[in-house]
Amino acid sequence: MLSVAATTPAHARRANINAKSPLNAAAETPWDIINSPNTSSTESNRLWSTACASSSECWAVGDHYPGNSVTSAQTLIERWDGNSWAIVSSPNVGTYDTLTSVTCVSASDCWTVGNYLTAAPAYLTLIEHWDGSSWSIIPSPNAIGSSNNFLFGVTCVSSAECWAVGYATNGNTLGSGYDTLIERWNGTAWSVVSSPNVGTGQSSRLLSVTCASSTECWAAGYSYIGSDADARTLIERWDGTAWTIVESPNALTAQNFLVGVTCVSASNCWAAGYTNDAGVTSAHQTLIEHWDGSSWGIVSSPNTSSTQHNWLTGITCASASECWAVGYYIGSTYLNLIEHWDGSAWTVLTPPNNGSSLNLLYGVTCASTSECWAVGVFSTGSAWQTLTERHLVPPVTLAGVVSRKVHGSGGTFDVDLPLDGSGIECRSGDINNDYTLVFTFAEPLMSVGGVSVTSGTGSVSVGTIGTDAHQYIVELTGVANAQRLGITLSNVYDVAGDITSSVSVTMKVLIGDTTADGFVNSGDIAQTKSQSGQVVTAANFREDLTADDSINSGDISLVKSKSGTALP
Repeated sequence: MLSVAATTPAHARRANINAKSPLNAAAETPWDIINSPNTSSTESNRLWSTACASSSECWAVGDHYPGNSVTSAQTLIERWDGNSWAIVSSPNVGTYDTLTSVTCVSASDCWTVGNYLTAAPAYLTLIEHWDGSSWSIIPSPNAIGSSNNFLFGVTCVSSAECWAVGYATNGNTLGSGYDTLIERWNGTAWSVVSSPNVGTGQSSRLLSVTCASSTECWAAGYSYIGSDADARTLIERWDGTAWTIVESPNALTAQNFLVGVTCVSASNCWAAGYTNDAGVTSAHQTLIEHWDGSSWGIVSSPNTSSTQHNWLTGITCASASECWAVGYYIGSTYLNLIEHWDGSAWTVLTPPNNGSSLNLLYGVTCASTSECWAVGVFSTGSAWQTLTERHLVPPVTLAGVVSRKVHGSGGTFDVDLPLDGSGIECRSGDINNDYTLVFTFAEPLMSVGGVSVTSGTGSVSVGTIGTDAHQYIVELTGVANAQRLGITLSNVYDVAGDITSSVSVTMKVLIGDTTADGFVNSGDIAQTKSQSGQVVTAANFREDLTADDSINSGDISLVKSKSGTALP
């Protein structure tokens, strides 16, 4: 039977079982379990961390080992290619090799960190790099005078600047305690960078790191004296020159741990973990803190119950109003825990569990605002197996786009603009070269982040949701003739909860091209003449080039003046 050691999950990645009271399993959830491979069904496989370079390039790292022989663990790396997860070969150094964190700069530049056990025995840092073809071990330093070195977090600002954090024993000042360990990649090599500790006689551990820029990085963890029964939060900041300890609050008088940290911007960062007040309650509760650019403060975070253990082990943000924290709680057994920040408050969601066995989530990342991943483990009773879950919000459904003009008292007529870019607007934009585009969606809109001209000549004067909330109206001005104009809506949300980060359409503009063949010539002149004097209808509105509800000599003259022009 698989055993679960009773130690703190922040630094030992374990848990103990002693309570009941599960969440409402019938509640809806936007997370789904996605199949992920294992080395075998009888070998334990664990995933600690995940990162994405894009929606079709994600990684999850951890370790695997036979039976209960965790001391013989070897590295485990899995890759998502947009369709499925697959195990990718990864190198090892010692008799025990584990990977605890992963990050990506691009599809061909990813890093993962952890540690390995030597024959001495001693734990030493382990860093591996993905170059687009394979993973390889990159030399990594260890703290001078330390017998054991552990790396738990990694992040990159660019291909020439990455950070890894953890902790190392220091017999010279702390006996069997720990000092913080921070390492930096400069594009050529990793080196140990000086990092502060809470004080002599105390242990200081860092478990996660993130950067908003090259001069704004944060590392989070905890410190304690003697044992972690009196643990206090620990947050350190890189200002481009040095790491310093920044004051961070504690929720209770004992046991305050920060396990994950992430930043949306220099003035918007989050840290997550858990807390417990020894002697007052036996249940750990979630702990979330926020940096507003001036100070760290505790933000209210929910729990499944005040009498159930709740732990948060990872946190990420896709935007200022889209953050996720993951972990687990004790219900009928260990069950997955996911919390969501919507820009106003944190709420508990009901994520799926793999059967009724142990389920624990450790890491979370987002490829976009509409696609996030969480990884961890579940128990089969005799072995841990990998667990990957995906939050995938369906894209908004665009029903169509038209270029709309009012033809005097004759009515409103639309030129269809198919998404393949084949639609041609042949009517004049009048003195200011103005056009109106109408995007129509299957569901009413909640919000649109913005609209812009992404190619061609023209500018947006107005972008707004219409009186019919299914429509988004874009007013354009200064639109040049004989061009392909690209217009893009960003961060489109509808009432069904669907999200699309980018909705684009191309409008071809060629004044006088009544035949929509990409050229203005005798064919267009003849077609316009043939409709001269006719009532403007849906069948011939293209010949009313001036949109004045009259097909006459003015339209014929306009076509003749544009004869010889063509789309590029």
